[in-house]
Amino acid sequence: MKNSVYKNVLGLPESVGTISFVNTQNLFNEKSYFSFASATDAPGRKWAEGTSAEEMAKDMENDGWTCEFKKDGFGKLCAACVHINTQKIIDAAKKNNAAIFKNAEKGFLRFGDLPKNGKSKNFANGNFEAGVSAFNAEFSGNNYRPILTDVLEITYLNVVSRPAYRVWGKVVGTGADGEPLLKVTKFVKLN
Repeated sequence: MKNSVYKNVLGLPESVGTISFVNTQNLFNEKSYFSFASATDAPGRKWAEGTSAEEMAKDMENDGWTCEFKKDGFGKLCAACVHINTQKIIDAAKKNNAAIFKNAEKGFLRFGDLPKNGKSKNFANGNFEAGVSAFNAEFSGNNYRPILTDVLEITYLNVVSRPAYRVWGKVVGTGADGEPLLKVTKFVKLN
């Protein structure tokens, strides 16, 4: 599993995992243990309560992970782990993107056809917003990428399958998710 590339539920490479202590004695009358878990398709692992950090680190190292151990708030061992090969893939993609977008032009990106009335609808409350919702974005040749906050990542996942447009215009407000709202003066379909 050293050469594996682990992915999250979105299909994107993700290299991190955690080893933590699971105290089940008071809950289920079972033996407590250490557990490795991640939000990826990497297999989980378990070790008996008395297992040393060195032994767990060696097991993880054999599978291509590096782990940094410390004590948690209860004085039990825990570790932050990184899958080396997956992290190499992530680092290479970041380096490639940095090169592509080094001299990128800032602009606005919209997913979905533009509303005829020039105002996006806030689906949380049903009201129209002050303009058309868009993402801040970077453009380099035929490449583009939205600039996302944590909240806008969720919005992006909900709209990314829609047609993409590069839009120009005046910012007239901020949408419910923190996105810019535009009075659109020009738009070009990207895909």
